[in-house]
Amino acid sequence: MIKVFLVEDEVIIRHGIRDTINWEENGFLFVGEAGDGEYAYPLILKTEPDILITDVKMPFMDGLELSRLVKKSLPETKIIILSGYNEFDYAKEAIKIGINDYLLKPITSAQLVDALKKVADVIREEREKSKLLERYFVSYEKYTEFLDKTDYSGVDRKLIEDFLKLGSVEECDSFIEEYFSAVGEHNYKSLLLRQYMTMDIFYCVQEFLKEIKIKTEDIPEEKKDIKLLPKSINTVETTKQYLKELFTFALTTRDNTSNDRYSDLIEDAKKYISEHFQENDFSLNKIAFHIGISASYFSSIFKQKTGQSFVEYLTKTRMEKACELLKCTTLRTAEIGEQVGYHDPHYFSATFKRVIGQSPKDFKNDSGKTAGE
Repeated sequence: MIKVFLVEDEVIIRHGIRDTINWEENGFLFVGEAGDGEYAYPLILKTEPDILITDVKMPFMDGLELSRLVKKSLPETKIIILSGYNEFDYAKEAIKIGINDYLLKPITSAQLVDALKKVADVIREEREKSKLLERYFVSYEKYTEFLDKTDYSGVDRKLIEDFLKLGSVEECDSFIEEYFSAVGEHNYKSLLLRQYMTMDIFYCVQEFLKEIKIKTEDIPEEKKDIKLLPKSINTVETTKQYLKELFTFALTTRDNTSNDRYSDLIEDAKKYISEHFQENDFSLNKIAFHIGISASYFSSIFKQKTGQSFVEYLTKTRMEKACELLKCTTLRTAEIGEQVGYHDPHYFSATFKRVIGQSPKDFKNDSGKTAGE
């Protein structure tokens, strides 16, 4: 059971939450309640809840101050803030404190239960990690003692993080071999050390997948279930193979996610160009600002995905529209130039001739002959 403590100064709301939720049926144990932070704090220290639900605005001690105290005394306790004040400053301060969720009143029992279940999942995951560490590894003191008896100095975890961000799938095999080489043969042959190494890499990969917004349900069971790990590290070779497959999955997922994200970004950019190309001040900086990335980064991605620079694509779009107007309207060349983003008619004519291969006038005449024929 996940223990829950409720702090809410409005009695009707507090009793409503307490009495309308079927706590046990949803996997929770309601361990206490209070009407303000000052009265609640000693009760919270006594009951040590897994989750604290607290209002923001309360007499004597508000929810944010209570949360600070609880986080200091019971850092493992998760906190859900309830607030009728939709103000950014409260949310910003809550984030600094380390609040797990920030819910705006009025909130239904179903919404609160959903929020509680999400936090409960985090708690259970953390408990599972703790149990596994106890089960598969010696205590920190014994592990330190073990390291003292060897000349293993550890391998920088940043190497793993950097490889996940910058490495390629093709480099996975060589990276693992070099990593093991850095650890040292006499060290990685120890089952204890292999367990420590592999567990560390496993959680590093899980954190990375979360960073790139990969949903847990999209990760294969063998890549996310830590309980399967012991079978994979019986020997040095099976450990290497497991890690190679884990890295390959992570990097392949990263690349696929990046491609999807870039594809959406490019489609958004193309749509924006088609809607604004006629503006004479349309620029790389303007579209990069709209997309929400730096101009240099956008320029690089756009060229990579379309095979054209931004200027080439913009010019091509403008010239296609100019050709259409020259064929289908009686507008003068200067007027057409204005409509496709060129205030200087001479520059428009020069650009048109360079891209299309003939002047706007000749193009219009040829188009007229073709139509006449």
